[in-house]
Amino acid sequence: MTAICLELHTVLVSGAPGHSPTRQLVSLGMASADGRRFYAVNADVPLQVAIEQLPRKVWSALPLLQDPILLDRLDPDVVPLKEMKAAFEAFLGQLEEPEFWSMHGNADHSSLTDVFGYDVEALLPDHFPRWISSVREYRARVLDRVGQQNPERLRHLQQTGEGVLWPLFLPTRCAFKNAHRVLTILQRTEQLAGQSEVSR
Repeated sequence: MTAICLELHTVLVSGAPGHSPTRQLVSLGMASADGRRFYAVNADVPLQVAIEQLPRKVWSALPLLQDPILLDRLDPDVVPLKEMKAAFEAFLGQLEEPEFWSMHGNADHSSLTDVFGYDVEALLPDHFPRWISSVREYRARVLDRVGQQNPERLRHLQQTGEGVLWPLFLPTRCAFKNAHRVLTILQRTEQLAGQSEVSR
């Protein structure tokens, strides 16, 4: 199995009167244990909505032009949603036995199916995940087991930073860079789980 970690950022965009807001993708990043990478920003999303709804550290990490603040549409990572979806599906098609992870787990799975319009299972591309596991929840289980087995060791890990539940406090939130950092946390957690005999 090849671990694939992802991070996506979405916003809710108001539709016509009487219609519910629709979820739109802003950016998507993926990093795999075998070195593959994916990063794309939706050129179709209203930037002002992203600025209003997302934390500054998220929208400021997008490829932007300044004064006025606009998406840099000449940046190769900024593409229309249709192209973004095609590139995402092509990336999935290259994978063998992928195992998907993210910070939020299946909440991200729901968002992915929503923003790419995979309304029914028949529309899902090959290798699209049936679920996404949460690295945060897995890490919490591992640290809980470590604390039960050896409280002194857990205190030592916390003092060194290796025992922090979610050591991901960043000034910016680029989707790809964060996906790669989530992958690093997953790999460190796997090592800790192996030492403490904790299963997924």
